[in-house]
Amino acid sequence: MESVSEQQFSEWAARLSRSDEKALDELFDKTFEVYVKFAWRFTKDKSSAVDIVQNSFIKLWQIRADLDPSQSLKTYIYRMVKNNALNYLRDNRQHSLQVDELQLADPDAGISEPSEENPLAEHLKKWVEDLPKRQQQVFELSRYDGLTHEEIAGVLQIAPRTVNNHMVAALNTLKDNYENYRQRRKNIA
Repeated sequence: MESVSEQQFSEWAARLSRSDEKALDELFDKTFEVYVKFAWRFTKDKSSAVDIVQNSFIKLWQIRADLDPSQSLKTYIYRMVKNNALNYLRDNRQHSLQVDELQLADPDAGISEPSEENPLAEHLKKWVEDLPKRQQQVFELSRYDGLTHEEIAGVLQIAPRTVNNHMVAALNTLKDNYENYRQRRKNIA
């Protein structure tokens, strides 16, 4: 989605508000996978993430007349997907508890060996997962989705300054983890 400019999102918003179905098709084709990856971070289930994003686009079409082209459509869709994903998690909490109970019954379920090909990537993934929830969200939206601090603030409904504070804290933690990792590797060699 990096190739999609804010100008393009504004054009899509204007065209959508005029009930241009082709605009919805273009928007969907260009952005669908990015929003699915974002939804997956909440659900950890690809088919649920796909459903959430499809439902978000359906809702977007239903409210198209209310869209304001001066507002960021990209941020608006991220917020819709996030809210739909959180609603999905809330509505499926009982199912999640049953899955967790099954995993507790089999302690080896879901355990995978770290990758021998790129151990640093595996560590980085774990370090990001270990960040406090809000720092993790800010980091992933910035680094994985390429959103600006203002866009992240819109998605998470927090101040841009708060986004910056979370990003600085996350980067400092990751840097410290990397330095510790590098030092351990140096001591082993």
